[in-house]
Amino acid sequence: MRIVDDIKKMLRREKPITPEIALDRYKAGVEAAEKGDHRSAVEHFSAAISKSPETGKLYHHRGASFAELGKFHEAIFDYDTAVRRTPAYPDTYLDRGNTRHAMGDLDKAIKDYTEAIRLKPDWGEAYANRSVVYAELGDAENSGEDARKAMALGVDSAMLEEMIAAAREIAESR
Repeated sequence: MRIVDDIKKMLRREKPITPEIALDRYKAGVEAAEKGDHRSAVEHFSAAISKSPETGKLYHHRGASFAELGKFHEAIFDYDTAVRRTPAYPDTYLDRGNTRHAMGDLDKAIKDYTEAIRLKPDWGEAYANRSVVYAELGDAENSGEDARKAMALGVDSAMLEEMIAAAREIAESR
């Protein structure tokens, strides 16, 4: 009877189900990313993805850690996957736009910022980032318009003006 009782106890033990495991790994990834340990964050997010591969935000977070590591192509791959899984999540478009900007793919960066703005029209950061890319492209009119919107939405004007000035210098050096 003791063996039967042991088997019953073993079967009654609660084992974490897949969503709980994915959530635990996600939380560990967020914690690692907040500490700046993006290699560890990628590992945790990858483990979470293996348990919940349809969750777009997991790919978004892993993409952000890849971007922090300078692995831009891996980041874009994950952002693209996140967009397919969760197309209405504006943060992914903003972060993919930032990565594309870092890669020098300015036209696609503008498209991503534009989609982030479409999904979240009161997002000053998206207007600010698009303003900087327009300035880098030498498009003073669109840059100025976005800068005004960004500042009206609370973006720090001194910091934005500094970023735009740097972008103009890049445009002039081309």
